[in-house]
Amino acid sequence: MTETISRKQFLRGDFKNRYAPIRPPWSGNETDFLDSCSQCGECIKVCPEKILISGSGHYPEVSFANGECTFCFKCADSCHDNALSGQISDLPWQLEASINELCLTFKGIHCMSCRDQCETEAITFIPKLSQPAQPVIKPLLCNGCGACFKPCPAKAIKLSVNKSSQSINMSSYKESAI
Repeated sequence: MTETISRKQFLRGDFKNRYAPIRPPWSGNETDFLDSCSQCGECIKVCPEKILISGSGHYPEVSFANGECTFCFKCADSCHDNALSGQISDLPWQLEASINELCLTFKGIHCMSCRDQCETEAITFIPKLSQPAQPVIKPLLCNGCGACFKPCPAKAIKLSVNKSSQSINMSSYKESAI
């Protein structure tokens, strides 16, 4: 499987795409996005959640530290360059949450803040004998919205591109969450 990286990533030696910024929903492939985006900032201005920021080279990036994506489609509607293309029913991105060893439950502390924020119920907890319940992420339910990121007191949530994602549309997420 061949992975496309940007010129900047190549020059920095990031051949495995480890430090790629998270682009706005419906941005598609990084190389195509960078070729199409004029860095006008319209998507940043219209984002009601204020999660889009001006990143390196003034290209828009997602900062889940500011909140979650509600997939309102305003960023894509405002994009005159077609850098954010597709339809609202298309998969906005292939992001998936993961929980690392910093999670408080792995240290014996009861916490379920990520689950409480997950609207699609992609995060569940499995009870364990004599210890706190352990988090489990259901990949098919995770839409990568980032709702779990900001409330995590240990900063144990990471959102990254799921390279094995299947092409499913947003209506599939809504149906599977019911």
